[in-house]
Amino acid sequence: MQLKFNVLVAFSVLTLVALIGIQGYLIYNTYELKKKTYTIDARNAIAKVYNSATVDSIMWLYRTDFLQNLQAFEKGNIKEQDLIVKLQQKTSEINPVFVQLFNEGLAKEKEKYDVKIKKVLTSVALTDSLGNTNQIYNAAKQDTIMLLGENFQNQDGLLINNSTWQDDQTPFKLNFQSSIFMNISDWDAIMLRELSGLLILSSLLFLFVVSLFYYSIRNLMKQKRVAKIKTDFINNITHELKTPLSTLSIATKTLTSEHTKGNTEMVDGAIQVIDRQNTRLQKLIDQVLQSSLGYQQIHLSKGTFNGSVFINELLDDYLLSINSSEIKVQRNIDSTGIALEADKFYLSTAIINLLNNAIKYGGTELTVSYGIDKTDSTHYISIKDNGIGISPKYQRFIFEKFYRVSEKDTHNYKGLGLGLYYTKQIIKAHGGSISVESEANKGSLFTIKIPII
Repeated sequence: MQLKFNVLVAFSVLTLVALIGIQGYLIYNTYELKKKTYTIDARNAIAKVYNSATVDSIMWLYRTDFLQNLQAFEKGNIKEQDLIVKLQQKTSEINPVFVQLFNEGLAKEKEKYDVKIKKVLTSVALTDSLGNTNQIYNAAKQDTIMLLGENFQNQDGLLINNSTWQDDQTPFKLNFQSSIFMNISDWDAIMLRELSGLLILSSLLFLFVVSLFYYSIRNLMKQKRVAKIKTDFINNITHELKTPLSTLSIATKTLTSEHTKGNTEMVDGAIQVIDRQNTRLQKLIDQVLQSSLGYQQIHLSKGTFNGSVFINELLDDYLLSINSSEIKVQRNIDSTGIALEADKFYLSTAIINLLNNAIKYGGTELTVSYGIDKTDSTHYISIKDNGIGISPKYQRFIFEKFYRVSEKDTHNYKGLGLGLYYTKQIIKAHGGSISVESEANKGSLFTIKIPII
C-alpha cells in the first residue's frame, strides 16, 4: 500500500515537472517567434530608409571624398595610413545628418521600439595595374571603425548586411567592404510587454495546477492517515471489547452449568461478574460517544470559583484513586485572587485526561502548575511529566480524533485515541486553547489556557 502511494506521488510529481517543461518550451518558442517577427519588420524598415535616395546621397559624400584621397595617394601627396584617417574624418562630419535622416525615416518604428543602426568598415584593399594587392585595412587585425550611425558593441547588435563597393576608375582597383548592424536596446521590455498576457495566463495556470496537485496529495495523505487511524481504532476497540465479552460468556456458561444448581455462592459470584463487565462495557460505549463530541455539542454549566482551591482539591481526589506511592506530584499553585469561570465537571475531565496520559506514558514525576498569564489575560493550567515524550513530527496530530502515536506500525499503550481529542474539545468549548511542548524521551508539557472573564 505504501509502495503504491509513493509510486503515485512520484508519478504525479514527474507529470507536473513535464507539464512545466512543456509550458516553458511553448513560451520560449513564442518568444523566439515574436523576436524573429520584430527583427524582420525592423530590417525591412531599415532597408527602406537605407536605400532611399536621400540616405544614398549622404553616403556618396564619403565615397567621393575617399576617391579623391586615392588620387592624392597615387600622386604621393598623402600617405597610405592617411586614407583611413581622412575617411573617419569625413564620416564623422556627415554622420549627424545621416543619423537624423535615419531617425526621421524610422519614426513610426521608434514609437514601438528603440532601434539603432551602425555601419562599420571591415576591409579596404587596393590592387595596382600589375595585380599586386595591398590591404590597407582589415577589421580582423585592427579595431573596428564605425562609418555611420550610432555606436554600440557589435555583440549587442544583429548583423543585417554585408556590402562591397568596388571601383576601378582610379589608378587602383578598389575593394571597399562594410557591414551594417542593428540594435534594439529595450528588447527585453518589448518582449515582456508583448508576452505579458501569455505570461500572466501561464503563471495563473501553473499556480492552479500546483495548487490542485498540492491539494490532491494533501487530501490523499490525509485520507490515508484517517484510514489508518480508523483501522487502528477498530482494532483497538475490538480488543477492548473482547475481554468483557469473553468474561460475560464464561459467566453465562457458569450460570447455565449443572454445577451452579443449588450453589447460591457460585450464582451470586457469576452475577457480580456479569454486573461488573456490563458496567465496563457501558463505560467503553459512553467513552466513545462522549469523547466523539465536538466542542459545539458540549453544553457547559459554568460557574465562578477559586482556581487554586479547585486544582488542589482535584489533585487530592486524583491521588487517592491511584498508587500515589509510585507517582510524585509537585504543585506550583498560585493564589491568584482572580476567579476562574468554567464548568467544573468538564474542566476536571480534561485535567484528569492529561494526568492519566502523563502516567500512562511513563511519567513518574509530575509538576502541576496554575496561575495567571498577564500577556494574554488567561488562567493557565500546565502538567509536566518525565515520560517518554512525543516526537515533534507527531505533535500536530495528537489532538485529532482516534489518533494514537505509533512507531513502526505498533502501539505499545492501550487506548482509543480519544482522550486528547476530547480534552481539546472541552477547552475549545471554554473559549480556551491547549498546547504541547515535548521531545522524545524528554517528557511532555501540556498547557491549558482559559480566558479571564
